Amino acid sequence: MEIGIWLPVYGGWLRSLDAPTGPDVAACLAIAQQAEALGFDFLYASENLLNCIHGPAESVADAWSILAAIAAVTNKVGLCGAVKPGFRSPFLVARMLDTLSKISERRLGMNIVCGWWKEEFDLSGVDWLDHDGRYDRAAEFLRSLNGLFQPPADAMAGGEDGAGEGGIGAPPSYGLDPAALPEIWIAGHSDRAVRMAAEWGHCLFLNGMSDEELKQRIENIRQEANNWGRDILVAANAYVIATETSEQARQRWKSVVSRRNPDTIGFFRQVIGDSGAAAWSSLSEDQMVDSNAGFELGLIGSFEDIRQRIPKLESIGLNRIVCQFDDPMRDAGPFMKHVIRPLRTSRPLELTAK
Repeated sequence: MEIGIWLPVYGGWLRSLDAPTGPDVAACLAIAQQAEALGFDFLYASENLLNCIHGPAESVADAWSILAAIAAVTNKVGLCGAVKPGFRSPFLVARMLDTLSKISERRLGMNIVCGWWKEEFDLSGVDWLDHDGRYDRAAEFLRSLNGLFQPPADAMAGGEDGAGEGGIGAPPSYGLDPAALPEIWIAGHSDRAVRMAAEWGHCLFLNGMSDEELKQRIENIRQEANNWGRDILVAANAYVIATETSEQARQRWKSVVSRRNPDTIGFFRQVIGDSGAAAWSSLSEDQMVDSNAGFELGLIGSFEDIRQRIPKLESIGLNRIVCQFDDPMRDAGPFMKHVIRPLRTSRPLELTAK
C-alpha cells in the first residue's frame, strides 16, 4: 500500500466554519519536505483555478507551480499533479512535464480530471461540454500527449523521403524526453472514467466510499483493464483522523461535522448538481463537509484501529491512499510513526511466518 498526502492548495480541506480558507504556499513546501523525511510515498496536488472547498471568493494555489517548487527541495518523494484537458494544450503540458522531470529527476504522475465547475470553464475561455464531451476531449488530449512523447516509429524514420531518424525530413521530437511521459491517473466514477482508465491509465483515482462499493469498482476496473491487456492500480481519497483512542477520534470527527458550513455546502451541492457529476450526487450533509467523501474510507479511529483498517483495504484491492489531514504538519508524523511504520515493519515478519 502506497501512502500519499494531498497538498492543501485550497487551504483547509473541510467545509467548516473555522477552516482556513486560503492556501499557504510556505506550508505546502514544509509539508512536502516533512512528508519525504517521514517516508510518505507521494504528494498530490489538485488543479482548480477556483477554490472548490471554500468558494470562488477565496484564493487557490496553482498545482504545477507548487510541484515545481517542491521538486527543487525534495529528492525522492513521488509527485503527482492534476490536469484539466482544455485548460492546457497537450504540447504545453508535454513541455511542463519535460521541464519538471528535469527539476525533480524522478518520474511524475499526472491525474486527468475532466472538471465539473462551469464558472471555471467560462472564466478560462474553455468550452463547457456535457459529461461525455468532456471525456471525449480528455481522450483526445491523452492521444495527443502520448504521440508527442512517443511518436510512431515509422513517422520518426521520416518515411521514404525522410532523412532518417532525427534527420531534417523526419517529424521532430521537439526535444521532449520520452522518459518524461508521466504515470497517468484518471479520476472519476462514471463508466466513461473507467473505460478511459482501462485504456490509458496506470491508476484509477476514486473518492472515499463503502467497502462493498469499493470492492465492486475495483473488480470492474480490473476486468475492463484486462480486456485491454493491461494492469491498473487503484487509489482512493481518505480524510485521516488518527489519535491515541477511538473515542478521541470519534469526538474530533463529531466536532468537525458539527461545525460544517451550510452555506458553502449548499453552494457546492448546487454547482455539482448542475454539472452532472455522478460521484457527489448522493452525498449527505455530513459527507459534503469533506471535499471528496474522505470520511467514507474509514481512517478515523485510534492508531490501532487504523493499523487494522489499512490491511483490510489492501485485501479489497486498494493500492494507494491519498490522505487529507486537518493539519498535516501536526498529524502526518504521528500517523506515520504509529500506523504506517509498524505496518511496514511487520509485513516482512508476516510473509516469513507464512
